[in-house]
Amino acid sequence: MDGQLALVDGSVLTMAPEERTVQAVLISHGTVTAVGGTREILAAAPPSTEIVDLGGRTVVPGLIDAHTHVEFCALSRQHWLDVRGRSRSVTLERIGAVVAEHRRTGDWLVAQGTYGQDLPTREEIDAVAPDVPVLVRESMHRLTANTAALTRAGMTRGYTSPVGTRVEIGADGVPTGLVEEGYHLFPIPAPTVETMAEMLREELVHSFLRHGVTTIYELPATSTGMRAYQRLHRAGRLPARLSLNPTIAPGLNPLLGSIEQWTDFGLTTGFGDDRLWLGGAKVFLDGDDTASCDRAHLSKTPSEWGTATRHYAEIVDLLVRANSAGIQVWIHAIGDVVQELALDAVAEARRVTGRTDLRNRLEHVANLWSDAALLDRLAELEVIPVPTAAFMHSDPGTGVYAYRSLIERGLCPPGNSDTGGTQPFATNPWFGIAAMRARTNREGVPIAPEEAVDVLTGLRTYTTYAAAAGFRENRLGALAPGFAGDAVVLPADPRDMSDTELRDLQADLTVVGGEIVWNREDGLS
Repeated sequence: MDGQLALVDGSVLTMAPEERTVQAVLISHGTVTAVGGTREILAAAPPSTEIVDLGGRTVVPGLIDAHTHVEFCALSRQHWLDVRGRSRSVTLERIGAVVAEHRRTGDWLVAQGTYGQDLPTREEIDAVAPDVPVLVRESMHRLTANTAALTRAGMTRGYTSPVGTRVEIGADGVPTGLVEEGYHLFPIPAPTVETMAEMLREELVHSFLRHGVTTIYELPATSTGMRAYQRLHRAGRLPARLSLNPTIAPGLNPLLGSIEQWTDFGLTTGFGDDRLWLGGAKVFLDGDDTASCDRAHLSKTPSEWGTATRHYAEIVDLLVRANSAGIQVWIHAIGDVVQELALDAVAEARRVTGRTDLRNRLEHVANLWSDAALLDRLAELEVIPVPTAAFMHSDPGTGVYAYRSLIERGLCPPGNSDTGGTQPFATNPWFGIAAMRARTNREGVPIAPEEAVDVLTGLRTYTTYAAAAGFRENRLGALAPGFAGDAVVLPADPRDMSDTELRDLQADLTVVGGEIVWNREDGLS
């Protein structure tokens, strides 16, 4: 960040308000100081400037992933057993092949699957791993545990599910092994801070920087992860920019027992520096799939209505406390019932506090449903809608992912992957942008094709929109004087690429603060 870097003789999509396309950009001491023609930039560059001849290649601002789980991505790829997309029998074979080593060390065995995967039963896992605690995760929200794992977690006869979770109990009164929204209920030790730091650094490079993602809004899973990020930052080894957005209990993988634990400490959203800072507080109102609070579930028995975590008055109280203290709130709400409940609560909190500047977010809105009234209310309350385009990959064809409708109403949905290892390809933002345009699932089934947007609009969700969702629009998301020197050199113009080319796109170079942190020729610079 102490030197100068000039990217010249290319096509630079600035994504600034006027969205100029220029030939070159000059970065000095971590900040963009000039954009313009190649001759102009070379004339302005000091003698010590490192010059990168683009040879006509395309440059875009550093991309921003506005909602993801780097820590879980790192664990699933580097630490756990990969069974993604495998049949039940193959999953059991893979568990059986490594169980002896886990028996020797006494370690838990966690296997990572993917959406829609046929999970083995508790009894089937017991047959190959009777004395080693095993979890098989379909996603962050759903898993199967064997008897040893259930026993270590205290999930035996008489166990009842904590608020916001669902531990299935069989007819015999014993947990069946199926657990929703409850990975954190299992006492699985985290790696050491030193080990976690190295895993996180490698994950940031492998899964994010190589695709051009320079800023990540992270949902940390453990206090170890929080410490590991700080360790990397202190050592000057944090290769990307991150905001940390912890979850408030009750909810999946909470780090804080209540919003008061944060507000009483006095830190506000944005505390930190240009590389690592505090973001918002994540609040769960329901779970995923069958654990969502959706009208479709209300015809079932009350026990199947979803894993609601809070009453209306509790949501209002949390929003009032957080917003009064200057803390942005990310509201996880998948079901239509809790999405409407969340908007009611936001309206009341705004009335009580008079605060309209906190940019509260509604995660997962417009993924599975939308209508004019919902979109109008989002706009009226200035709530940031956060759908996830990559989810279209596994959607059966019934979703909406209403990007066009949201943007036409002046709303600015930020691009994001929201993956914790279930869909590792989703960390590539170009996969999400391709989905916004192609609008098909993995089997080619159309998904609300009328909601398609072009590549430039998709790019905007990962730049200017994502920057605004984290209060960074004056520093990130564009290449203009005064903005951070974060840039991505691509082999060609993404607007001219096919959907297949977009989905697999990698950066030639990724620059953070004027430093080349990814070079396709040799990986990390």
